[in-house]
Amino acid sequence: MATMLEVSRLARVSPATVSRVVNGAPKVSSATRKRVLEAIEALDYRPNAFARGLVTNRSGGIGLTVNEISSPYFGAIVAGVEQVTRENGLHLMVSSGFAQVDTERSAIEFLRQRHCDGLVVQSEALPDEELIALVREGAVPAVVFGRPVAEIEDACVVMNNERGGVLATQHLLDHGHRHVAHVTGPLSFPDARDRLHGYRRTLEAAGIPYVDRYVVESTFLETGGARAVARLLDRAPEITAIFFGNDQMAAGGMRTLREHGRDVPRDVSVVGFDDVFLAEYLAPTLTTVRQPLVDMGRAAARMLLARLGYAGGEVVHRFEPELVERNTVANAV
Repeated sequence: MATMLEVSRLARVSPATVSRVVNGAPKVSSATRKRVLEAIEALDYRPNAFARGLVTNRSGGIGLTVNEISSPYFGAIVAGVEQVTRENGLHLMVSSGFAQVDTERSAIEFLRQRHCDGLVVQSEALPDEELIALVREGAVPAVVFGRPVAEIEDACVVMNNERGGVLATQHLLDHGHRHVAHVTGPLSFPDARDRLHGYRRTLEAAGIPYVDRYVVESTFLETGGARAVARLLDRAPEITAIFFGNDQMAAGGMRTLREHGRDVPRDVSVVGFDDVFLAEYLAPTLTTVRQPLVDMGRAAARMLLARLGYAGGEVVHRFEPELVERNTVANAV
């Protein structure tokens, strides 16, 4: 492997001049720069990225924290962030926080120690005050994904989750359903609370009483949806429709409905949330509320790169949901 000294000898310049060319320093003549670049190409010299970072104070890496990488929801976010980072010649490093305060802090610290130039933080557990301090006073630029924090709203990319809850619930009411259940995600999560608020608001606007036993809190996983439906069928067998807090829960819940002899959508209509890739591969295909996760990931990356001084397009802070009609909703009998 070629060294900087070998490049300097071939180009007939000092190693310091080679370093200035590699790191984009302006005070190098065009003729000298041309000789150095030709020598670099001839010797296939690859500068040490860490050493270059010490000079430029940039590592060329962007950090992203998510709840857990295995979920299709978070996979779509990662894809969006990575698309933009690669378009700008950067690389992405991802760490999981698992919705636990200490683990989320550890994930952020891990990325800081790897000298990431900036951070996209998807946090479920950290208090708002900590996120505010991270954005305003952190050692590196940071933006927040998927969570509105009023004090730093210009550094947040969010979805209108309450509107999504309205869309899902209204779609079921429009098909004549009046016994509509809701399986929420953990209500410690703002997005789960907002979707529940949308559900309640829509029932109230339609003059339909809110029934406590129609609402079950669970985890945002297939197993969470399966367990929640088992509870619903035990305590509210009269339900004819279920709005699930995400598509993974809907997939697990649909399996439990089949196991209990309930056909979807003939006996129980189902609406999910997110529109992850599995929604159109379930049988029947899942009616759901789409949030454009890849686009949101791209927006978060653009927002961060703008804070790092990169040129880019318009930064979008807030996204609106869209109902996607497939085959899991039928008219109430």
